[in-house]
Amino acid sequence: MAVNTGRRNVRERLATFGFFIFMGTGTSAWFSRLPSVKEILGLQPSSLALMTILGGCGALVGMVVSGVLTNRLGVRRAMLLSASTWCLGMLVASFAIWRLSLPGVVLGLLFNSAGISLWGTVNTVEAGAVERNAEHSVMARFHASYSLGMFLALGLGSLISHLGIPVEVHLAANALVTLGLMACCLLVCPANPQGDDTGPVGDSGADCAGDDRSPMRKQMAAWGDSLVLMLALINVALEASEGAVNDWSSIGLVDSFSAPESMANLAPTVFAAAMIISRMLGPWVIERLGNTVSLYLTLLVSALGILVYSLSPFLVVSLVGTCIWGIGAALGVPIVTTLATRDPSMAAQRASVISTAYYGVSWIIPPAIGFLADHTGVRPALLPLALVLVLVTLLVRPVSRKG
Repeated sequence: MAVNTGRRNVRERLATFGFFIFMGTGTSAWFSRLPSVKEILGLQPSSLALMTILGGCGALVGMVVSGVLTNRLGVRRAMLLSASTWCLGMLVASFAIWRLSLPGVVLGLLFNSAGISLWGTVNTVEAGAVERNAEHSVMARFHASYSLGMFLALGLGSLISHLGIPVEVHLAANALVTLGLMACCLLVCPANPQGDDTGPVGDSGADCAGDDRSPMRKQMAAWGDSLVLMLALINVALEASEGAVNDWSSIGLVDSFSAPESMANLAPTVFAAAMIISRMLGPWVIERLGNTVSLYLTLLVSALGILVYSLSPFLVVSLVGTCIWGIGAALGVPIVTTLATRDPSMAAQRASVISTAYYGVSWIIPPAIGFLADHTGVRPALLPLALVLVLVTLLVRPVSRKG
């Protein structure tokens, strides 16, 4: 019996690593070809930002219902729905790029972002459940697998761009292959994964078995939890910083140094490599320094990396800045995820709140960077993110007291 349980846990952990890796490879292929998409559609930075934010509306809708869907459908079915919706969106966007249709790209991104929003919530719930049952910190390594997928996709994107393979062919093939690999992960995942368990242990060890509230009532309760809202604000700053690397760092190098796309993609690739290494070492760091000190460090080192990337007059030093940025950003989201999913009865709802908060603010962040970039250039337009990261350090102490 113990042997069977051990094998089951190994299968589930492998499947969870796969969920994160293929989310990274799937989503980052798009980022690797953004300079080409911008050129093909003839977009200015502000227009690219507007396209991204309109397409991101699907994520906002998805996040509002993702907690409820994850509870109702369970991890496996919710994961299949999310990956299929994302794949459909990417196929539509690829076809629209081929037809030079900006509205078509936005339509595809709507489906794409709705799928990704649900995918992220399911990943968070399942990873939190696996970590709780493992009884030691593994969340950073799950997120390292996402960074590994991101690193592989960005590197492959640079190679494909150098070989001159059309953007639409690359993105469509990536979507179909990723969906197939996700299906394989779902076959490996046990029939009743730990993420489906909304068991009895609460944040303080209290018995939650009597919590028979509907998923929607739990969702509303999560929105009123001060700890969750503070975690959401910290996550907004961290995710905005990480998203800015994907959306703007390669374009910033093209804008400032006239670097070709294949070379400019080194910025997010270096960032991803730095995150992989930092996240693999993450459990060791967190167990020795604790969540509070680790969270302070991740915010401040990220801000330093942004400053170096944005202010350097040399391309190589800017790349060093993205490396510092990646080292700093690596542990923030895993720590927030761990703190948010400690209570299995509320894990899906809390994950949904934290993700929804980011996508809600993302209505402002991309166009703000894009419109500012029209006047200052892309790299200087990222400097306000450093200030935001420094400001949210004020929330770390209250979070440590409540968490």
